[in-house]
Amino acid sequence: MEIDRPLGEYTRLQEQESRELLRLFDELGIATAERVYAPGDEIYREGEYGDGLYILTDGVLKLFRPYSGTKEATLRLLTNWDIFGHLAFEGETKQRAYAEAVTECRVTKAPKIFVERAVKRDPRVAFKIMTLFELRLVQYEELVKCLLPRETEVRVANLLPLLAQKFGKPAQDGGTAIDLRLTHQDLAAMVASTRESVTKVLNEFRSRGIITIQSGRITLREPETLEVLARA
Repeated sequence: MEIDRPLGEYTRLQEQESRELLRLFDELGIATAERVYAPGDEIYREGEYGDGLYILTDGVLKLFRPYSGTKEATLRLLTNWDIFGHLAFEGETKQRAYAEAVTECRVTKAPKIFVERAVKRDPRVAFKIMTLFELRLVQYEELVKCLLPRETEVRVANLLPLLAQKFGKPAQDGGTAIDLRLTHQDLAAMVASTRESVTKVLNEFRSRGIITIQSGRITLREPETLEVLARA
């Protein structure tokens, strides 16, 4: 299966496929569990047994790995209808990262044993899961592109439009606001750079009028300029 769509369509397709998967579970009598997490709550830890398929139906959470003692690398920021967790149908698998709520999150979990049962009973379930996993892979690949350039400026110029596509909303005074409070350390963790380097880049972008920052929220004012910088 090959998915070749504009980035803006990924979220819509993901919601559609996730909703249909949950509907199939319901039709087949497959039990799922819904839980609400407060900001900072842990959904699972790195190294835990991968015992289910997780669907984030509301909120924002992050997947991260710690390194160098107290530092952490943010692997992905997830929002409504993202799937997450590692699920192996043969043998055991372990979670490869920590999952933690950034805002209040509503998460639906389908236990592994029930997912296996659904796949055996209805091939549409397997197709939906395969589609969702491929959509997740596409998003991983887009994020990895941010890490290819050597210069922090280019990495940040690649990252900000991706965040705007996933978390963006029209700003009152024009532009696209990333509707998520992000610290400079958060951004540094996502582009594998230092906080100092990211701060320098953001200050440069602000002085040039490319972005504005208010209360930790970034608004893209000149996305065309970011696009040029991203190709540098």
